[in-house]
Amino acid sequence: MLDRRSFIQGMAAMALPLASSAASAAGTAAGARIAIPARATGNTVAQTIVGLSYETDNLRDPRFFAAANTGLVDAFRRLNPHGVLRLGGNTSDLAKPAGFDGPLPVLHPLYRDRERVQPYYDVNLDAIDALAGFLDATGWKVVFGLNMRAGSVDLVERHARMVRSRLGPRLLALQVGNEANNYFKRYEDYKAAWDRLSAPLGSKGIAGPDSGANTDWVQRFGNDVPESVLLSRHYYREAAERGSLADILLHDSDVDREIAALARAARSHPQGFWLTETNSYYRGGRDGVSNAFASALWGLDFTLSAAFNGATGICFQGGPRRSIESSLEGHDTRGRGIDKRGEDVLARIEAAASNYSPIGGDLETGFAPRPLYYGLLCAQLLAGGRFYELERADPLPGLRVYATAHGDGVRIVAINTSATESRLLSLTGLPKGARVRAAPLRAPGLEARYALAFGEGEGALAPGAGWTLRYRNMPPVARDGGLQLALPAGSALLLHTS
Repeated sequence: MLDRRSFIQGMAAMALPLASSAASAAGTAAGARIAIPARATGNTVAQTIVGLSYETDNLRDPRFFAAANTGLVDAFRRLNPHGVLRLGGNTSDLAKPAGFDGPLPVLHPLYRDRERVQPYYDVNLDAIDALAGFLDATGWKVVFGLNMRAGSVDLVERHARMVRSRLGPRLLALQVGNEANNYFKRYEDYKAAWDRLSAPLGSKGIAGPDSGANTDWVQRFGNDVPESVLLSRHYYREAAERGSLADILLHDSDVDREIAALARAARSHPQGFWLTETNSYYRGGRDGVSNAFASALWGLDFTLSAAFNGATGICFQGGPRRSIESSLEGHDTRGRGIDKRGEDVLARIEAAASNYSPIGGDLETGFAPRPLYYGLLCAQLLAGGRFYELERADPLPGLRVYATAHGDGVRIVAINTSATESRLLSLTGLPKGARVRAAPLRAPGLEARYALAFGEGEGALAPGAGWTLRYRNMPPVARDGGLQLALPAGSALLLHTS
């Protein structure tokens, strides 16, 4: 179990400075040269690009999404002052508004123990009021999922009325159903059910289809429901049991093409295309992978690649382990159980969270960011910028580079996912003599869980830490518009030239 001493030792392992010129690492790393074009002509990174997704059943305790839950409020607000929370998941299809007494079908698990009866649960008005306070405190909006599996028009109408009346402008959209492709095998059957259930909602503030990996469903829904605020689907790399440190760091070019196609399909929808639920590995994430530093590099690359290809928002699934295992019908996500006698707060926060959650902890332990959180935070810092279309964004194996134009200069993110090899990066086309600041994202190793640094500050994962991003000043851009730097193995770097 982690103690304070081992945490400090882990941070000390990262004390070596990042090289600011290629010469210091000559002969030890492969080199790459990337030219920054004169103009940025790519997609603009939406301010909403980084969001979070939680199971609806977290509303069973009004203390969870509440302004008084300051640990969670602070984590949300620091991650993105313009973020969007998606509430949904499998537990949304078991929710009903408190006081609803209409007829409901008996529901059985979709995946295992199919004879067991799944109980519905109430969402109380005080939980929605508390959610409104949480959204006010964070500055976030919400995409709210309604129960489709129950098949009750009255339930959907009453729940929607409750949510709309209490959340008002904080509500970005309502969605009916979560991964309905798991219980409707054909789009036509889903669409017929959606038409019936969503009829009382009207044409404003609705979204969908919130399907799994069904690109065709999203495209068809976009054509069939042109008034949809946004188009949505989900993405996971693989099942948790097939996850590994080597796998998570492989860039998924197939999903790049799918996102680009879906972004084109969503151009006429005001909020474009969203991945409303995503993360590394489904079934709760892989312990030792989804909660390790490797996840920070994956999340950073995945977010920027999705934004480059036109996505407007990406809601990373998270929350307490209890909630995720409930959504998986009791499936054991093979994480570390909470030791009630343990005194180490970081280990308790780690154990309370689902393996892939960007924010660790629960109401009992308190909350703290995890490695993935800082990868997403780094990506969010490119929001508002327009992408340069680089000739080679991945010039060497394991090296990914993104660049965006902002009113105050150019921001560049370079990611080296190699576990063993550093990379030399030569950038050209930058304004000569421009000021350069750097914020490294690094850890003692790809498997590290607790020791991490982003920028010049240390202790980023400590709960309640008053962390702010501090840049390192580097030599200015050369007279020929060039800049050289070394990127250590298993690390990333945010550069800001102005």
